[in-house]
Amino acid sequence: MLLQLLTAVAALAGAACSLLAEGSGAGAVSGILPFTAGGFIYLGTVSVLPEILRDSGPAQALLQLLALLAGVAMMLLIAHYE
Repeated sequence: MLLQLLTAVAALAGAACSLLAEGSGAGAVSGILPFTAGGFIYLGTVSVLPEILRDSGPAQALLQLLALLAGVAMMLLIAHYE
């Protein structure tokens, strides 16, 4: 649980760094934002996918996986049209 807290704090620190770097130029933003987004996606898949596969049947796991992928697709659409 402590490691989960540590990774969550690190993810928040990365998000804060990306928000602070937003006004400093396109070079900083283009390097920090993909790293931060990848960290969030990694944390989501590492903590969610094992739970999905362990605690539910195949149909429920497929629905939850599709919902997770829909969330990632929504993030991509928001980033593209922002």
